[in-house]
Amino acid sequence: AVAGNYRTGKSFLLNRGLLNRNSGFGVGSTVNACTKGLWLWKKVVKGITPDGEEINTLIVDSEGLGAFEEDSNHDARIFSLAILLSS
Repeated sequence: AVAGNYRTGKSFLLNRGLLNRNSGFGVGSTVNACTKGLWLWKKVVKGITPDGEEINTLIVDSEGLGAFEEDSNHDARIFSLAILLSS
């Protein structure tokens, strides 16, 4: 999962860095958020551990923290769910 401040490129990072795609999770050029809540990629991504073991990876994009229309309680819930899904 990726979590971080509002409008800092989390979706772009997942699209280009992990999924190696130009599109995927919504990315916008305005101050309006594209991601609300948590979004899961539609397919499990295959990975390999440093030991050479093949693993399945779930890609999770999260709503940005500190958005104007949300409060800190909402941010804590989003961040907590993203961390729990990552563990």
